[in-house]
Amino acid sequence: MSLKEQIVANEKAFAETGNLFGLEKMPRKESDPGSYEALWHILSNLCDAAWQTGCKVSSSPIAAEGGDALWALHLPTGEAVCISRGITAHPGLLADMIQNFINLGYEDLPGFKQGDIFENNDPHYGGIHSPDFDMCMPLFYEGKLVAWASCVSHVADVGCVTPGSIGFMNPDCYSDGICISMEKVGENDAFYPWYEMRIRSRSRTPDFLMGDARGRLAGCVTIRQRLIEVIEKYGLDFFLESTQEFVEDSRRYAVGRVKTQTVPGRVRKSQFKDLAMKGKRVLLPKQDVDCLMNLPMQLEIKADASVDISLHGASGTVPFGENISPTALKSGLLNGYSHIIGFDMFNSGPTAAWNVEDPPSGSWANPFEVDFAASSGVAWAPAVMWMSSLYEVFGRLFQSRGFVEEMAAGAATTLTAEFACTNQTGFWLAGLTLEQASNGSPARGYSDGENAAWCIYTPNADFGNAEIAEVYYPLLYIGRNIEPDSGGYGQFRGGLGHTAVWMVYGTQDLEYSCGDAGMRSKIVANHGMYGAYPTFPDRSSYAHNTNVKQLIDEQKPLLHERGDPESPTIESAITYEAGEAAAVAPFVTPELLGNYDIIVHPVSGAQAMGDPLTRDAALIEQDLNKGWTSPRVAGEINGAVFHKDGRDYVVDRKETEAQRQAMREERKAKAVPFKEWWAKERAKVAAGENMDEAVLAMWRSSMKLSPGYAKELRAFWNLPEDFNF
Repeated sequence: MSLKEQIVANEKAFAETGNLFGLEKMPRKESDPGSYEALWHILSNLCDAAWQTGCKVSSSPIAAEGGDALWALHLPTGEAVCISRGITAHPGLLADMIQNFINLGYEDLPGFKQGDIFENNDPHYGGIHSPDFDMCMPLFYEGKLVAWASCVSHVADVGCVTPGSIGFMNPDCYSDGICISMEKVGENDAFYPWYEMRIRSRSRTPDFLMGDARGRLAGCVTIRQRLIEVIEKYGLDFFLESTQEFVEDSRRYAVGRVKTQTVPGRVRKSQFKDLAMKGKRVLLPKQDVDCLMNLPMQLEIKADASVDISLHGASGTVPFGENISPTALKSGLLNGYSHIIGFDMFNSGPTAAWNVEDPPSGSWANPFEVDFAASSGVAWAPAVMWMSSLYEVFGRLFQSRGFVEEMAAGAATTLTAEFACTNQTGFWLAGLTLEQASNGSPARGYSDGENAAWCIYTPNADFGNAEIAEVYYPLLYIGRNIEPDSGGYGQFRGGLGHTAVWMVYGTQDLEYSCGDAGMRSKIVANHGMYGAYPTFPDRSSYAHNTNVKQLIDEQKPLLHERGDPESPTIESAITYEAGEAAAVAPFVTPELLGNYDIIVHPVSGAQAMGDPLTRDAALIEQDLNKGWTSPRVAGEINGAVFHKDGRDYVVDRKETEAQRQAMREERKAKAVPFKEWWAKERAKVAAGENMDEAVLAMWRSSMKLSPGYAKELRAFWNLPEDFNF
């Protein structure tokens, strides 16, 4: 059979048996479990070796230091078998890309042969956003196509209308930069010369991009070379049959977890994301607006442990780079699923047990049928926040079966820092520092989250070494520290985020883009669970024409931290002619920054779980003494009564309990019956009272694109059938 025919046969076998590839039994695992397990680990290590090789070959700080890349091994029909460390949000995309090449007939024209290189970064054909270059190579053994190697790397500057790789400002797809649309870009392990010419013609950092390209190639060649050794050791039949079993094994594992640790039924989560751009620097007049995006999730567990997922109610496209294809969104979903369900073998298997309903056509999650020109410059922005809802919906299901240790509150928001400038060596560059790759992790059902040690799009959190960032960028770190109170407030708080404080040095033309890979600024983040309070919104600071040089010359204290969000330290530690102490993100600095200017860039913590009045006094005491919470929060939100004993805080347990009881009584005094609250709120909803135009526009588009969702919304508020905002 052709590969295309094999894909059809595989789909038929799954439909008939409920098992991938019709594998009702797994003979290789059952007959030789030791070799089966050994082969899995060898192949996984092989992918990690490719990651190590590829990232080191690349000259870009994003790959070489941040490791923002991934390599994978696939079946001949495209299913991912095993994946390297790195940005684990991509295996689904890479698998879909390979199957797309097959289904488009590339097996016949141009054909597949050893050494061929194929690429895609076009969201119209399954890519997530143009800075993520997806690549694959067919792997042959004795003339037979036995596997694919694939990879992805996030590049420094893809040639968007504004410098860099987080193109939130892009007004349309024509602004999204270099486009590789399902192309063969090389053969015989070498790129075509016109591929490099296109890169050099359209990127501001062509050497970095070609370094990334050669790194991707080097990693895939590493997989191919080592795979030959593996096949010769275990035999071709064992390899081919075991790799299919690995994918089915992963499906069974995920289904088993769902079956034994959740309950059948429907659970929903509301989630919203703002994009506050009105009155800011924008590219086109249509972008002088504030946007609000509806990111609803509906998840239904069926009796057979299959999972239906819907974005019923998703709002319309936005005139910025925050729209995503359904294919890319599904790949992101696999990433979130891997965190929550967990796998012994992380690959394409679990996706077979999903039924992901196509998002409403014309929504941010399915834009191109209605708005082909929609931009996906930073398509991760809504996707990572939507994925965060998985934690709460599954957390409630785990809790229903008593698996409290499996619960996790929502993820952190992700504020990116990107720079474009002539650096201290005279080299023009654009790029990220990767600070955003290390948030706090969510609170669990039994513990606080971990500080600055996790990220929703990769379990291998890594914000890179400050010293290496200083080699590339004209920045000096004068602060990098845990951000107090950034993990929400609850019985268990989310892991805290961190703050970088940079002094610009060695340039006079630095443009700071406080970007958007999932931030919120005018609404609260994912709310936390079971009575927890959410984290405060993302705010960055910058200062231009400062007195920092004078402070250095006089050996006076500098600025090293963000401080209280309500009274940022930058306001009192230094003086400056222009800047903002709590800028509403995202934004691009209106002034070019130069020597001794300051940037304070926070990366948030994750969400909390449980009533903050039930937080253990010992944990409050610990946080106070480590500087991880402020006295105001400990007293006003956690209800703690404490005093100083020398340098240490001591929480008085007895007085704390009395204070908390008084606060509970105060809550009761303020409480109103739900029916009374609902009646007052219904009147506000019906009148559109105090609703910003961004809110109204979001609800109008959600109701128009999803009539069933509109019907449910009207029914909940008992509104007329023809009601609209």
